[in-house]
Amino acid sequence: MRVTGFKPLDELVSPVEKHWSIEFYGDPSILFPLIHYTIASRSSSSRVYLVHNVEFGGLHTPLLVRLCRIFECRMDNIMVSRSFRLNDTVKILEDLAAEKDSVVVLVFPYNYLPSDPSKYSEATRITGLLSRISVFNQVVIFNTVSRYGYFMPEGGSMHHHAVKIIVRVMRRNGRVVSQIVKHPVKNEGVRVFSERLLEAGVVARGSRSLLAWIRS
Repeated sequence: MRVTGFKPLDELVSPVEKHWSIEFYGDPSILFPLIHYTIASRSSSSRVYLVHNVEFGGLHTPLLVRLCRIFECRMDNIMVSRSFRLNDTVKILEDLAAEKDSVVVLVFPYNYLPSDPSKYSEATRITGLLSRISVFNQVVIFNTVSRYGYFMPEGGSMHHHAVKIIVRVMRRNGRVVSQIVKHPVKNEGVRVFSERLLEAGVVARGSRSLLAWIRS
């Protein structure tokens, strides 16, 4: 099943059930191109709701347009919401809880948590809604590393329990290493690839690469 449209990662997380929640976390500069792949590839066959928890930037329209030509995506299938505070995120997710058979792309969902460690439990407001949404939809999460160390995703233990698949994405010696942290049917799994592949457009089987499209 196509999750991101980026072949190395889709092979890594396979098999995936329709209503599972899948998370990629780590270096934002690697995650941002993957967000564009996911939006473009999934919108060709599903309604995609992008929940963007970043105040400025994050979406590169020319890249999205190019990827849409590769995947033959439907721009009218892409619905974008941008959050500027925690309550905005919660309200958007509450509205999405009524959706069915859609793809929800959740970018940095815990970005607006209070900086006070004693209030970190506010994360459960988001995690609970994430679980509700994933009952009838597929949720693809792009997350940051926890501010409290341990190289785990932001959101705490409840978040870790709620998400079905978790993949850590990081740079190592000039390459990108993606590693399974949690998967219902896989104990481990690693894919290593050049960051140039994200630029060249390595997509899921059955679609042309961006490089092939440019040359045609």
